[in-house]
Amino acid sequence: MVDLPNMVASAIEGDRSPFSAAVLLSNNSRTAKKIKESLPGKLRMVTLTSSQKVAENLTELGLEVEILEDSLSSQGLSVLNSLHDIILQGLGEGRFKSNDRILAILAEPMNGVVVIEASTLASNKLAAMANEHDVDIEVLAKLMELARHIGGRGREGHAVGALFAVGSVPKLRRYTTAIVLNPFKGHTDSKKDVTVKNNHETLAEFAWLDGAILFNSKGIASDAGRYVQVPAGINPKPGEGGRHLAARAISQLAESIAICVSSSGVITLYSKGRERYRVRLS
Repeated sequence: MVDLPNMVASAIEGDRSPFSAAVLLSNNSRTAKKIKESLPGKLRMVTLTSSQKVAENLTELGLEVEILEDSLSSQGLSVLNSLHDIILQGLGEGRFKSNDRILAILAEPMNGVVVIEASTLASNKLAAMANEHDVDIEVLAKLMELARHIGGRGREGHAVGALFAVGSVPKLRRYTTAIVLNPFKGHTDSKKDVTVKNNHETLAEFAWLDGAILFNSKGIASDAGRYVQVPAGINPKPGEGGRHLAARAISQLAESIAICVSSSGVITLYSKGRERYRVRLS
């Protein structure tokens, strides 16, 4: 039987750089307590569990806990994807820092330790999507920065949403309709470039219009206030609102990337009709 606490202690002692956080996957309160005792006193530990009872027990002990929707025991190797997604969400919410070195400790459905560099986790996921669509990674990163700005600040004290679509502009226009006069018409590319930080306030103002902002693969905004024409064959999922449906639809129809900012503070990325990345703002 694997001595997990000893394995964790060895990983910490043998690593040249210090860890700033530990994440444990376990449905056993006793295991969580043993692992916590084996860690340096100042090292923060978050336990991920799919057991409500375990979560309650550990919370009573003053430990930081998050409940998983899917059962830990049934995930197999896919648990690593779940772990990465949770850390990505934590980055988006500010619960983890972008320079964190995280020791991931697996007690279920297998035993082991994995070192995760938070700085590369989000960029790797975004880079994979950018590569699939021949979009510069800087463009996607700046669109996410703009999305966080909009979702975190709102407008006039009220929460707002927004929708961006990036890809081939002719394709994006084919599946959308103008519902306002295009505010970007006649302006130079330098004033519409999302990679230029000084443009974000202007882009945010137009993002609050009904409809989507369209960007080309270089991050240049071409249109605002575009209504997505969702065909009969693309149906809403349970609990899915109109903006998320539109984002999913345009990403499928135009083979593009769509970024949906909900008024509840959730940013969701869609690619080719599938949800690929989601973060909740704190």
